[in-house]
Amino acid sequence: MGRLESSEKVSGVLGGAVTVGGMTIDISVAPDGDPMEAALALAADAVSMLAELDVRCRALVAADFLTSYNSEWRFGAVLKADGRTEEFEKPLLTEAQFVSALTPVALDVTGAKLLSLSYTAGEMFWGHWVCITSFDGLTLTDTNVELQG
Repeated sequence: MGRLESSEKVSGVLGGAVTVGGMTIDISVAPDGDPMEAALALAADAVSMLAELDVRCRALVAADFLTSYNSEWRFGAVLKADGRTEEFEKPLLTEAQFVSALTPVALDVTGAKLLSLSYTAGEMFWGHWVCITSFDGLTLTDTNVELQG
């Protein structure tokens, strides 16, 4: 899993980074009332199957946001130097194109069951990033997918 060090910002939290399959992802582990060993065990399991976890999380993001992107987020306007606004429309994306634009950046493990995987989304959501939170660990059946930032 790599080297984790005590966070300078939050007491009792360990942090570091992992590189798996060419992806370097920040990781934080917090016990949140559970033994630290339980949180570390979930973190180690998540890192060991990060490639699979990534595929499953990307599918969850696509299920929740691909239609919204194609019907709303791909339209916009930019302010030109002369003060006029110019409307634009980005192309429709297929599911494969949509998920390939996601870049995993952070894995946060809290306690023995809660984990979150966060992605940057390029320009798809105007600077927002996407966070998938699983309340049942690696099972990913009790999840929340949301835009943040």
